[in-house]
Amino acid sequence: SLKKPHHEKSPTMTSSPTTLAAVAAGCTLLAYGASRLTKKATTSTDLALTDLDDEIFSEEDCISADDVVAIFDKLFLTMQNVVVQLSQQVQQIQMSGQMIPEAQLRQLLKAEFERALVACQAQVFEENDVDADCLEEATWEFMEEEEKYPKVKRAVERFQKLYESISGEEV
Repeated sequence: SLKKPHHEKSPTMTSSPTTLAAVAAGCTLLAYGASRLTKKATTSTDLALTDLDDEIFSEEDCISADDVVAIFDKLFLTMQNVVVQLSQQVQQIQMSGQMIPEAQLRQLLKAEFERALVACQAQVFEENDVDADCLEEATWEFMEEEEKYPKVKRAVERFQKLYESISGEEV
């Protein structure tokens, strides 16, 4: 059986939306492919482990461009709602007469966004039966051929812009 992906913060997940997207995308392919290989290994008694290393993944074992788009769209919509909630909280604080320095506010919003994203990713990845490493790998592959996969590019860039609007950092 597969190990559950751990959600410790890695150095690559700290600030870049591209990185966040890539991390989200990368896990999917690996987990799905490993689960498919495990199923094949248990159903075929004469299949040796060395054969598994040489097996070529079929299309159904891989994360498709449509899968990547659906995952990033779901992450975007969920995190957009988080941004609305955070904005409402900031507005309530400001209406009560409290002033938060811009730099401190930006830092707070970014931290809350990233905290919510980690929770959201776990749920979206589970719903889509993917892990972060596979999703990252698939996303990078599709992004390298952006002319061929414009929907992936749009979905990733839309998510990146949302992150940039909160973090103030260009990705």
